[in-house]
Amino acid sequence: MSPSTSQSASSTPPSRSNRNHTPESTPPMRKSRRYLFSVIAAVLLGSGITLAAAGPAQAHDDLLGSFPDADSTVAVSPDEITLSFSGELISDMQSAVIEVTAPGGENIATDAPTVSGTTITQHLEPNPPDGAFTVLWRVVSGDGHPISGEYTYTVEPIQSDASTPGAGATEQAPEPSITSAETTTNTGGSEPFGGVALLPILAVLTGVIILGAGFIVVFKVTRERRLRNEEAVDRQEQQDSERTSKDASHEK
Repeated sequence: MSPSTSQSASSTPPSRSNRNHTPESTPPMRKSRRYLFSVIAAVLLGSGITLAAAGPAQAHDDLLGSFPDADSTVAVSPDEITLSFSGELISDMQSAVIEVTAPGGENIATDAPTVSGTTITQHLEPNPPDGAFTVLWRVVSGDGHPISGEYTYTVEPIQSDASTPGAGATEQAPEPSITSAETTTNTGGSEPFGGVALLPILAVLTGVIILGAGFIVVFKVTRERRLRNEEAVDRQEQQDSERTSKDASHEK
């Protein structure tokens, strides 16, 4: 091989395709992958912790019983109704609402309900017509989450026995039952009142935001490292080219 051929071969710069295979570019790419995996693991861990913390917050108070009982029949219309819950209720006037709809469609609740610990009481108008009554209620449990539901009861006087004319048809009002009302619900989004459980939604949005930010950071870091590697390769090529030119000039 002639000297000119040797010089031209040695002065030929490495192709662009070989730059990605240089030893200098491999470690930063591995570091970028490790960084990406670390970000994803941190996001998944943070989302799991947030969802785990949100789970217990969804355990709201339950309706334990009522007077009159759900789906029960009483002989005399009560002067008030009482609801009993499993936990302390928030007692401000705007947090509790009870509507009692008579057979004619009118609301016979006379004033704002009274909250005392785990019990809420609603006074009613006297002497409403007999028939089926619907109770709609909404309260705020101790964790600050609204719960609501509804149930019905019926007022039907007891017919007097023919053998004892004039016998009173009154019946002593029973104590509030401790059994759960069948048609009540304790979900914040139930009708006619409702709230929205925001914690799971916020947890998902937080995870998405963190994940997106992590990908942006990884992309920028990887791009900057790639540019630095290419600049280093270009400088090395330029130095090799200058060195080759100097060697060629000395040989001449």
